[in-house]
Amino acid sequence: MTLRLKLAWNTTLIVALILGLTFLGTYILFKQHNVRLFYERLQAHAITAAFFHLEKDELNAQKYQLVEQKYLEIRNESIRFYDKNNHAVFEHDTLNYSINAEVLEQIRINKVYYFSQQDRQFAGIFYRDNEGDFVVVVSAVDHDGQIQLDKLKLYLSLFFLFGLGLGFLLTQLLAKQTFSPFSKLIASVNTITAHNLHARLEIHGREKDELTSLTQAFNLLLERLEKGVNSQQNFLKHASHELKTPLATMISNLEVTLSRDRSNEEYRERMEALYTDALHINAIVEGLLLLSGLEASQDIQLTPTRIDELLWDLLEKTSIRYPSAIMEMNLDGMEENPHLLEVLANRDLLMIAIGNLVDNALKFSANQPVTLRLELELGMLRLAIQDQGIGIEVDELLPIFDLFYRSTKDPSIPGHGIGLYLSKQILDLHQIQIRIVPNHPKGTIFYLLFPDYHQKERLF
Repeated sequence: MTLRLKLAWNTTLIVALILGLTFLGTYILFKQHNVRLFYERLQAHAITAAFFHLEKDELNAQKYQLVEQKYLEIRNESIRFYDKNNHAVFEHDTLNYSINAEVLEQIRINKVYYFSQQDRQFAGIFYRDNEGDFVVVVSAVDHDGQIQLDKLKLYLSLFFLFGLGLGFLLTQLLAKQTFSPFSKLIASVNTITAHNLHARLEIHGREKDELTSLTQAFNLLLERLEKGVNSQQNFLKHASHELKTPLATMISNLEVTLSRDRSNEEYRERMEALYTDALHINAIVEGLLLLSGLEASQDIQLTPTRIDELLWDLLEKTSIRYPSAIMEMNLDGMEENPHLLEVLANRDLLMIAIGNLVDNALKFSANQPVTLRLELELGMLRLAIQDQGIGIEVDELLPIFDLFYRSTKDPSIPGHGIGLYLSKQILDLHQIQIRIVPNHPKGTIFYLLFPDYHQKERLF
């Protein structure tokens, strides 16, 4: 069953429940009102009968004539008078029914009392007269009222069925109109394949409703899928591009090595060359895998991190990799603002990003000192990474962060063109600005400007 048909049936059931309760309540209230009116009419006739039979000697001729006229209008109703001993002293009927003493006593106590026996309704009144105390009971069967109730029941039943049919048809039309945008949305979704993941669903209208929210959520899903697919495609493309050269070198070395028997020293030289190429391939694969993960997911877990502790750990690890490197750390600018040293970051990723910048500075410094300074800039934390290397040309400042870009200034310096690109992606995720300033007459300074995390905490 389609949602449209299910909505129509469920709505029809609700309409049936509402109409049923409304019509049933109307019928019950009308019946009670009708019965109450009939009892009051019987009571009025009882009073008229009492006046007619008991007040003849006390009323003038004109008033008595009016009472007599009303009495003669009573039709098809039983009228009985009972004395204080519960004896019937007058019966205006030939019906075979009796009223027990308990009911008569109840009438005397309440003065007016309504009751029924089977389908017959009774109204009794207690009437005091100079001739004695009497109970007057008038009874009848409300045939007219029953006819009215039967007609009302018929009309309500017909209107109930008509309302259900009309409600079902109108609900079908409403459901069709309501689900029409969903049908268009489904048709649009079916046109999106792996070849056009860049396509997005069109949002109709400016009103913020459930369909708009669904469309926006699906567009976000498409965006994540597109990033994931592009990340995989980029990984395959970059991997195939970058691994060709070291693999070709390894294959060439193996072919030359296997072409004839060689001495142990020659084998050792070949194995060292193969080891270097394998390390190069491993570095490329690790960098590409990390890039692939960053591109597929822009959500990273940030935690409070002490940037000075991170830098000390980084320098310790770097000194193991580069034993002869000269590195300096300067924290003098932070003595009066130690609270800025705590930043929100993913510690592992931020260490990779800064580590790549430090590695790059060391490679191009030719055993010259590399300095790391923490300082202030417009009330925010800034990290400066300064080297004394060969420097960066002005025309290379923009493409230096491109994937696989290698400086042509000194091709002999090893690298695979992933480190700076990876650092830029990580820094962007942390909203850390990076700026490069040539340090004439030689060297380069990389400035990292951290956002004011403490100001955001104060605002929120």
